Amino acid sequence: MRPLNAITKPLSAALFLAALSACDMPGETGALSLLEDGGDKNALAAASLAGGAIVLSGPEGYCVDATSLRSTAAGGFAAIASCAILSGGQSGPLVEPALVTVTVARATRDAPSPEELARAMGAELLRTRKLKAVTAGHMASGGESAFLNSDPRHWRGTFVLNGRLIGLALYAPRNSPLIGNQGAAFLDSVAARIRANSGKATPIAQQSQPSTGDLAAQFDRLSEEGDL
Repeated sequence: MRPLNAITKPLSAALFLAALSACDMPGETGALSLLEDGGDKNALAAASLAGGAIVLSGPEGYCVDATSLRSTAAGGFAAIASCAILSGGQSGPLVEPALVTVTVARATRDAPSPEELARAMGAELLRTRKLKAVTAGHMASGGESAFLNSDPRHWRGTFVLNGRLIGLALYAPRNSPLIGNQGAAFLDSVAARIRANSGKATPIAQQSQPSTGDLAAQFDRLSEEGDL
């Protein structure tokens, strides 16, 4: 599995800076020079993966990072972050720094539960939130490598839509409000947008539990597509 910071390197310093100085508008400091050139071209309102089967967009103030986007017929990967940070301050309001990764792979069974994801990762599951669009698991570790000063605690969730297994992960700076229940709600809003943009999904209540072997295979497929 490729390290997350290798994919999101252009975001790292900017997210850290915004976390430390929420009163400063992005773009007023030298740290944002680490962002790739392109300005607001880096901040996409929406993007499609898996040959258009999955369409994603961020909550208000958050955009898809064009530099992270990659798509194949079977799946793909994208990162969502602050529009203001991605655009170097050219567009978007100031919002809480956060990084959401969206990984899509072909599905052969229903989505694994947070408990199964935690076991596959070797992480402690702090709690589970069953929300409208996704069941989210609060992981105790694994988020510390997302970007500089990111909290080890992070939220994860998976669901199946249009024959694709979709993995979501939300990372935030240490002690950010998005580390708590706000983070679960944020992840749910991303999942809800994907469901609405991409068509009718399989209801969470109807998802059966895959076998251990099937879980490992699906987790491997997500890892092959990109970092969760």
